[in-house]
Amino acid sequence: MKIGISAIEYYLPEKILTNDYFKYAKSEFLEEKVGIKQRHIAAENEATSDLAVKAINKLIKNNNINRSEIEFLVFCSLTPDHLLPQTSAQVQAMCELPTSLNSFDIRMGCSGFVQSLALAQCLIMGMGYKKGLVVAAEKFSTYLSYRDYNVDTLFSDSGAAVLVEKDPKLFEIISHDFGTDGTGAEHIIIPAGGSREPITEESSKFTFIKEGVERARRYLYMNGRQVMKFADKTVPGSADRTLKRGGVKLEDLDWVVMHQANKLMLENLGEIMHIPKEKNYINLWNKGNTTSPSIAIAIKELLDKGERLNHGGYWLITGFGVGFAWGTTLLKYVGK
Repeated sequence: MKIGISAIEYYLPEKILTNDYFKYAKSEFLEEKVGIKQRHIAAENEATSDLAVKAINKLIKNNNINRSEIEFLVFCSLTPDHLLPQTSAQVQAMCELPTSLNSFDIRMGCSGFVQSLALAQCLIMGMGYKKGLVVAAEKFSTYLSYRDYNVDTLFSDSGAAVLVEKDPKLFEIISHDFGTDGTGAEHIIIPAGGSREPITEESSKFTFIKEGVERARRYLYMNGRQVMKFADKTVPGSADRTLKRGGVKLEDLDWVVMHQANKLMLENLGEIMHIPKEKNYINLWNKGNTTSPSIAIAIKELLDKGERLNHGGYWLITGFGVGFAWGTTLLKYVGK
């Protein structure tokens, strides 16, 4: 049974922050090393579900999808509208999808799209569904203080929606590899806000680290060096295992689409994995790190550009980050 992707769309909020917004971060460094010139930020009254719904409605309209035929919704996000109910239920109602829909939230970060895609494949294989949606949406600006340029300069808000079904029109899913190392959880974390450490007056206080860097425990903290070490250690092996399971060699790949973390990290991984620069797609400059939707957005961009779309050609996608967790999937392009 062939299962895979038939359509992809994404949505980026209208508001844009350029590098000039960040007083203490050097624009030259952000552009040349991090690879980011601007990022999209959701409006104050624009929630994560709104980003998702706009991507889904665009997907349905542009691809003539019958809403009544959608049987499941895998919704991936770390920025839910509320602690409860699940955001997928709100998205179902807002998009007027069938009440027979099997929907649920997946709380995953940068590897979440790859994880969700595999889960959608399992739902079709194991439960007999014909088609469903994988949706990744993040209002990550909610978790940024804009007082720590080490992280605030990286992230954007976005939503992406993908139609997954039997006999796909774009990509067939071939093989996967996944892993988790929770010992690295402390390196990408929002310490306060959950059951272990509620938000209090104390957790909202900022500590001065250096000029342009102040931190409070209710906002995102990331240890960039440790994240890079983690990616260098895990992603190449994950890619090798995925390729071997699919019976494909590295030189057979048309494209490698990694989670769009930052330019330096992606170029470094490309060198370690011996990926030709022209096959290692990077689209950070005008979007920033969109977290879980980033891979879907990059794939859609390549499809729209029409570059190296070879029928029967192979694409490797890989996500890595929060958790620490990682996931890699081999796709076969079956489009015409």
